[in-house]
Amino acid sequence: MKTWEESLVKLEDENEIRALSNKFADAANRIDVELFKSLWMANGEWTIGPPINQHFVGIDQISTAFSGLLASWEFFVQLPAGGNIQINGDTATTHFYVNEIARSKTGVSNYNLAQYEDQLLKENGVWRFVRRNYKVIYLDETPLLGTSFKL
Repeated sequence: MKTWEESLVKLEDENEIRALSNKFADAANRIDVELFKSLWMANGEWTIGPPINQHFVGIDQISTAFSGLLASWEFFVQLPAGGNIQINGDTATTHFYVNEIARSKTGVSNYNLAQYEDQLLKENGVWRFVRRNYKVIYLDETPLLGTSFKL
């Protein structure tokens, strides 16, 4: 049986990990490279599955890819949803789900539902991504004909 202190630490860790996922989406939505970089371990790995099929290693490669991928969009919004968190001391694994909607500067549209499989590490009291593996579950490229506005 867990003590109330152990339960409180678990709840705090879960909250911080959810906040990390939300910060990732916020950084993407606002194209905030500095915030995005702060979410990763220096030697992190980011894999984006089909249809992009890319793998990036190290914070420099990851942040360059982040900027490059988002630069092509007229607008991009990632909405994080619930997920599952498994904590084992200072490491954790998660499955988070996201909904994304975007339109490129050339007019190509993208609406998708996807899953992130994550490995995280808590170092000096801060949770960061060690690995993020992005898997598209559903993709719709029907043209988005509405008007977009900059944040």
